[in-house]
Amino acid sequence: MLKFFTRLEKTRNFFILIFAILMVASLVFFYAPTQSGVQTNLARSTETVASVSGEKITVGELVRQKESYSRFSQGRGFPSKMILEGLIGSRIVRVEAERLGLTASDAEVAAEIRSQFKPEDGKPFDQKVYEQNVIDQFGSIAAYETSVRDDISSKKLDAFLTSGVSVSEDELLSDFQRKNTKFDLSYVAVSSAELAQTIKPTDEELKAYFEKNKQSYYISVPQKKIKYIFVNTTKIGEKLPISDAELRAEYDKLPADKKIGGVNGQEIVLRVAKPEFEPKVQEKAAELITRLKKDGDSVSEALFAEVAKGFSEDPISAQSGGKLRGPVRENLNKPDDPYQRLIKMKPGDVTEPISYQGRYFILRRGDDVPKSFEDAKKEIEVSLRNRKAYAVAAELAQKIADALKQSKDVQKTAAQFAGEANMSVAEMIKETGYIKPGDDVPNIGTSPQFEEGIAPLEKAGDVGDKTPIQNGFAIPTLADRKEPRDADFDEVKAQILDVVKLEQARAKVEEIAKQIASGAASADALAGAATAKGMKAKDQKAFIIGSPLGDGPSASTSEELENAVYAMKSGDVTKTPIKIGENWYVVGVTKRDDANNADFAKQRSSLLEQMLSKKRTAVFSDYLAATKKRLQDSGAIVIYKDVLAKTDEPAPGLTPGDIPLQ
Repeated sequence: MLKFFTRLEKTRNFFILIFAILMVASLVFFYAPTQSGVQTNLARSTETVASVSGEKITVGELVRQKESYSRFSQGRGFPSKMILEGLIGSRIVRVEAERLGLTASDAEVAAEIRSQFKPEDGKPFDQKVYEQNVIDQFGSIAAYETSVRDDISSKKLDAFLTSGVSVSEDELLSDFQRKNTKFDLSYVAVSSAELAQTIKPTDEELKAYFEKNKQSYYISVPQKKIKYIFVNTTKIGEKLPISDAELRAEYDKLPADKKIGGVNGQEIVLRVAKPEFEPKVQEKAAELITRLKKDGDSVSEALFAEVAKGFSEDPISAQSGGKLRGPVRENLNKPDDPYQRLIKMKPGDVTEPISYQGRYFILRRGDDVPKSFEDAKKEIEVSLRNRKAYAVAAELAQKIADALKQSKDVQKTAAQFAGEANMSVAEMIKETGYIKPGDDVPNIGTSPQFEEGIAPLEKAGDVGDKTPIQNGFAIPTLADRKEPRDADFDEVKAQILDVVKLEQARAKVEEIAKQIASGAASADALAGAATAKGMKAKDQKAFIIGSPLGDGPSASTSEELENAVYAMKSGDVTKTPIKIGENWYVVGVTKRDDANNADFAKQRSSLLEQMLSKKRTAVFSDYLAATKKRLQDSGAIVIYKDVLAKTDEPAPGLTPGDIPLQ
């Protein structure tokens, strides 16, 4: 790392992330026409929201960029502050490129544009076609060409700043050793959440917490107790008659592709006995492909069978000319299964060699296997019964709603229609506790439809319209209502219990982790030390630096943990627990296999490329972060926060307050 740049870690990481995102998106979507999600007047506004050394950023530019990036990220919204940071970054690059004489020339911009819009078949560049394409894709020729100039300037500035970056042989070897040393680990993850399950606070502790934090439990919206009549579509479906004639009619209406039950196929299997043999296996597979396709891309069943019998290393299928044991049926739960590729192929097509679980597969797609009426009958019946049941349930729910609005008697109305619903009165009548919007309602869950259905109910006895819920329909009535108020201890006790348990766990978890660490004289003793504290040690084989520790959603790592592991010998234990998120880790090394330096030459080239790229990125981002700070300190960066506030709208996943302006 070049020492003359100040390392501003948090600022640098944030800055380069946002800047990189916007630079990637810019040439694809940068000034694309905005959609309905952005107000047209804002998208066209020339009002200044920020400036960098006199280079203005307009509201329209920010809003268009925000909308463009939303499309680029498949609809995810981002706060205006975040987008503005990226735009400020692009202006800083422009300002610095101009200052250092690295701005892209008109000739360089023209050459880049010609390369991007290069006509096919050697035809001359057509200016009119280019302009129309740019307007169609980006909305503005001037804006597009500016983004091209900025992109070239950024690359020139990057090259200028990082030209002196180098990597020594010692750094390369050290990086190789770090990435290729394997560890067998024994570890204990002391989790606040898990420890909380063992804690039993007293009622006095819970009440004390409630009194101290009473304002947090103020119920600011009315609560409603709802009694509703439930119409279950499954129960209705059970009594619906479905004739063979109806099923046959449904089958006859199926499109041709839905009448295919699977495809036949053939295979050639080549085994990889040892990793070092894989290049030879690949070579052999390529030779077989060439042999199969000697007369064209479509391969006959007979030719494939001949090659399979001679070369396939699956003894069972080889005997039958590579024929698969049965038809291949589509299974969306097995996307990596090589046989699933046959579904999308044409008869006679042959795959390229597919590496899967220590073997190479060459597959040929055979004929379709038709799905007969008898094969499809059960599936069709389920689909038809569900459709008919929903329609009947919807009609019945409407009749019940009309009757209930007349009688106002839930019990009587349920009894009147129980036979049609194929339910008992007790099954039909349900009641919630006192609920408010967003609550998880028993038997219903969190349901916007249910919330919408009960919203108009204001006084006891009010009846709502039929409302779709999980597995059927509800016809709600308001049983009772509580106005906004301070919560009673008893009704929030369960919530408080979870909070207090977690708080008490967090206060204890580090100390427990320290006790486990001090109680383990070696890695082999870690399991016993954990058991003594009611914890359990886990093992992880062949751990390498950079991979997560553990499995599932809780798997994680950190630079501190990785450095600690790499510094240990076999038998060592971390004497100081390492915190990652809510967990404290105590880690022991039961076995260490140092990297084989003889393999260094094979990886040297790729390692050099990775390290150079990493160093160059760090130097460039450090420079931009330092430049940004200098410009901020001098007042050259101006942000009009009142104007910025106009551009924001709620963003899923991120809120405007998540990312402060630097």
